Amino acid sequence: MSDKKTFMVAMIGVPDHERNVLKNIFKLSLYRANTYTLASIDEQGHILIVDADDAAAMAQWRALHGDAKPSSSTNPGATTPPPISVVMVTREKLTTDFPHYIHRPFVATRVLGILDQVAAQTPNSTVQERIIGGESPEPPPEQPPPSALVVDDSSTVRTQIAMELKLLGVQVEAVESGEQAFELLAHNSYDMVFLDVVLPGVDGYQICKTIKKNKITKQTPVIMLTSKSSPFDRIKGALAGCNTYLTKPVKQSSFQKTVKKYLKSP
Repeated sequence: MSDKKTFMVAMIGVPDHERNVLKNIFKLSLYRANTYTLASIDEQGHILIVDADDAAAMAQWRALHGDAKPSSSTNPGATTPPPISVVMVTREKLTTDFPHYIHRPFVATRVLGILDQVAAQTPNSTVQERIIGGESPEPPPEQPPPSALVVDDSSTVRTQIAMELKLLGVQVEAVESGEQAFELLAHNSYDMVFLDVVLPGVDGYQICKTIKKNKITKQTPVIMLTSKSSPFDRIKGALAGCNTYLTKPVKQSSFQKTVKKYLKSP
């Protein structure tokens, strides 16, 4: 346990929805040798993530970078801030002299891999070790996370969708049949429902119709999942009341865009 280190990560310009994704990726590091936790820009962090696609964020970073330069010899009493490693996030590969950057959209393994590279170059003297048994202030109460129900008879698809949703901060319940879906819908409310079209017994269209006819669940967004993409399938889904269609296999960027569209809060 003595080799375990915790690194404070601050951000500049990263949108709220991506900040939530990164926060959930940080949670995946809890049981790794390097643990990452979110810090505010005012805190003394070890790693700074900057949105390189945002001109205002880059301007703010340059201003902070200037302030963080070593103090002048004319003021020997000034203290020099500890070194902070910078990671840029961008959709394009940077051509400037930044050794570390993360491509959008975020993938957990890629994000943690880059952070581990940065952590390996961070002086040990700046790393805050986790203190066990010490007093700490009570965290402010958090709003319950958004929730989703995934209905698909493929265990592989259920697992993949659940993992992507959890990275976006969404709580997931997944079942393989319409009957199981109806049981959960009778006792729980969800912020969105993902429905496979082809299911054993009751198919996705019938489930969608039932959801949309119910006064309690009719406002719940329903995303139909299908391996087909014919106009007839889309018309049939629209008649059933589904909000949108995703054709499997789904690109991560399209999936994230759809989820963010229907979340009640980013």
